[in-house]
Amino acid sequence: MNLFAHKDQLSPGHQKIADFIERHPEDMLFMTEQEIADRLGTSIATVSRFWRAVGYDNAKAFKIRLRTSEDTTPALKLNKTISRMDTDSLPVQLLEASVAHLQETLSHMKSGDLEQAAVLFSEARRVYVYAPGPSAGLAELLSFRLSRFGMTVVRLAGGGHELLETLMHMQKEDVVLLLCFTRLLPEAEVILDYAINTGSQAVLVTDREDLLYGMGASISFYVSRGELGEFHSMVTPLLLMEQMVLAVGLKQKEQALAQLERLGELRSRYADRLPRG
Repeated sequence: MNLFAHKDQLSPGHQKIADFIERHPEDMLFMTEQEIADRLGTSIATVSRFWRAVGYDNAKAFKIRLRTSEDTTPALKLNKTISRMDTDSLPVQLLEASVAHLQETLSHMKSGDLEQAAVLFSEARRVYVYAPGPSAGLAELLSFRLSRFGMTVVRLAGGGHELLETLMHMQKEDVVLLLCFTRLLPEAEVILDYAINTGSQAVLVTDREDLLYGMGASISFYVSRGELGEFHSMVTPLLLMEQMVLAVGLKQKEQALAQLERLGELRSRYADRLPRG
């Protein structure tokens, strides 16, 4: 969404605010100036001056303008993406976009983070996973793979009070993985707060750079999924889940191989009753 026509003429502080709003307009609608300032690490005075710098009397006037925009609806996101494609060019364009997402993701990855996450998962009593909406498939894959290593993986409900029924069992010896894309849901905030309260470790995976710091997570991973207002890809989050599985497998190699060998033995024993495929 191009909300600011002359963004290059803004001060560095105001450009930072503009970048944040363009990437996360839905979140901005419900944030106060103080919350924006805290999120971006700037002063409330800078935020207050920003609105006039971009042609609005105040934050309220800008939010009214933003609410009238329909650029962020799922239908328009998909339409914006496919309008530039045709059947013949689709494979190449998607491959090129995926490569760009992977390169951007790699540029944000810090040395040692993946190994540290693998240590947390390997040593945890239980691994809790919060993966709402489209990310549920990623959680299913991760759960399937880690369970093969003999690890206990618990899926947290996507929303509402049902989440608390499972969250209440999380202890200090546990780790929670949160997949938070597009915006930070209230449920994710509750999970992070409870993790801090219990002394549990939290690992955050997000496509929002502003959530990489100050959220209380032990480790945070950024994954690129596409520009605001366009169809969002799951290629990079999927690759990260596979990297996590392999990293955990390397950390507890003997246990992982023993579990897989046991699986192979069971398949052989019951091959006549439960044929594969």
